[in-house]
Amino acid sequence: MNVPDKERRDAENTGELVGKKLREIMDLQADIDALLRDKHPTPFGSQKWQYASLEALQRLVAMTAVQFLLFEPVDWVKGNEEVKVAAEKLLTLLGDQLKTVKTDKSDWQT
Repeated sequence: MNVPDKERRDAENTGELVGKKLREIMDLQADIDALLRDKHPTPFGSQKWQYASLEALQRLVAMTAVQFLLFEPVDWVKGNEEVKVAAEKLLTLLGDQLKTVKTDKSDWQT
C-alpha cells in the first residue's frame, strides 16, 4: 500500500508529538507520586521509556493512573471496593499487553 510522503511525514510528526505528550504526563505522574510519598523515590516517570512505542506509553500512563486509585484508602470514596477489584484486573490485563509491545531500543532492531 503506497502512502504519499507528506501523509507519512504528517503521521510521523503526530506520533512524535503524541509520544512527547505521553512522556510529559508520565513525568507529571512522577511529580505527583513524589508529593504523595514523602521522602521515597518514585518508580514513575519517562526516563526509562525513551524507546517505548506509543502503545506502550499509553498503557504505562493508564497503569500509573490506576495505581494512584489503588493507593487511596478504600473508605475515602463510596464504591472503592469495587473499583479496587476492577483496577487490579485492569492492571493485570495492561501488564500482559505491555509485554507484547515495543519498550526497548532492541525491540526496534530488525
